[in-house]
Amino acid sequence: MKKLSSINLSSIEIFCQLYLKNSTTDAATSLGLSQPKVSRALNGLRDVFDDPLFVRKNNKLVATELTHVLYDGFSEILSCMNAIESDALDNFNIPDSSMVISTVPQLEIGLAQQVILEARNSINPNIAISTQAWSDASEQQLIDGDIDAVICFQHSTRKELLSKSIIQHRGGHLIAREGHPIWQDPSINHMIEYPVVKLVTMPFPANKSPIGVYALAQGKPMQIYATAPDLGSAASSLLNSDALMIVGVQGAVDFLTNITGLCARKMEYAEDKCLLQGFSHPTVYLWLKRSLDGKVLAPLWLQQSLESYIIKAHK
Repeated sequence: MKKLSSINLSSIEIFCQLYLKNSTTDAATSLGLSQPKVSRALNGLRDVFDDPLFVRKNNKLVATELTHVLYDGFSEILSCMNAIESDALDNFNIPDSSMVISTVPQLEIGLAQQVILEARNSINPNIAISTQAWSDASEQQLIDGDIDAVICFQHSTRKELLSKSIIQHRGGHLIAREGHPIWQDPSINHMIEYPVVKLVTMPFPANKSPIGVYALAQGKPMQIYATAPDLGSAASSLLNSDALMIVGVQGAVDFLTNITGLCARKMEYAEDKCLLQGFSHPTVYLWLKRSLDGKVLAPLWLQQSLESYIIKAHK
């Protein structure tokens, strides 16, 4: 084993992400790095500890016994580093009095309030947070400094941005009004008999709806009752029609089912698998602006607050 002094913090962060993600590709995406850089760091750690650390099985990286031991220590080092950085920001950086976060409607409910609460607890009791709808223009707005962060369903390849994969949601919920005929037989083949309400931003390529693709394959193209800009508009459409919708973010499901007259049912695993044939599981990304040297410009507390919010919204 070589000296531990040859291990830098970047390698430790890569090691911890590999441990959590079980994939060099997913670890690279999460950290905003190239896959070759992640692989080089892993090879360097293997050389230091004279251990494979991760063994590939069934297309996944499986941690060795030594890796399980190392993870606890390495994650503690990262926690200390984050705490030091946070303290430094608290003491030397004067935060903006207002921030704007661009987000998709599925993750807008309660977002501003959560970030404001984090700011009050950690850095600035008077900060104002606002949200705006995500669009194709959000990428450039973030680069130009017009907004402070972005939450969306697609990866950014712009070198000026950190595009961090936060979580995949697995499992949709069928939403419709009380008394809707769909509840008598909530099967996929029955769902495609009714129109759908779509949110303006879907977590799939080209905003395609998996149930719409499935219906087309059955020779029954689905009708779109409405394309809603937000969850409130979607709820109104559902309450006043025989339309239905499928939502994957638990926070959005909770918001809709708290509206009198709407009901939800979690779809069975087999139904999800059938609908998602040909689709990747939807992934939520957090975009943050980088400086010329690659450092994330958003304060650490904001990044941590947004990551925490996204994860909680899926539980």
